Amino acid sequence: MARSLFSALILCCVVPLQAAEPLDAFPVEVEGKRRHVIELPKVVDESRFMVELVPGKNALADCNLRSYSAPLQRQVLPGWGYPYYVLAEPKPSKGTSKVCGSDSESRRFIRVRGNGLILPYSSSQPLVVYLPEGVQLKYRVWRADKNLSDAHSK
Repeated sequence: MARSLFSALILCCVVPLQAAEPLDAFPVEVEGKRRHVIELPKVVDESRFMVELVPGKNALADCNLRSYSAPLQRQVLPGWGYPYYVLAEPKPSKGTSKVCGSDSESRRFIRVRGNGLILPYSSSQPLVVYLPEGVQLKYRVWRADKNLSDAHSK
């Protein structure tokens, strides 16, 4: 009786800790960058889905096309094996050089482009991304069609 009571008590204490553990394992900051978390819902066939990270900054911009560039690096949390991602400091990319009207300036979201921004879909653990100060994170989920098409040899 005492043994089953002890087992039940251990189970009650351990289960809530395990649910919070994956996110608690990640520090709030890495290399001076803040943690951003995406928790994806479970889906039937996760192999058909991808997640596109869309980091960016709100900035005053005219009618010219603008963007920033920065690579995203995958790293692994030591001792845990959980992956996380760190975005380098974004640098302005070359934009267009159109002549803009004086009223064309507005505050808008200017995205960061770079390698590694499309990731496999996984609902089993949170997607953790560290971004420099002033960078926001948006994301988009991509879904592949169930139907496969045949390629033809020519």
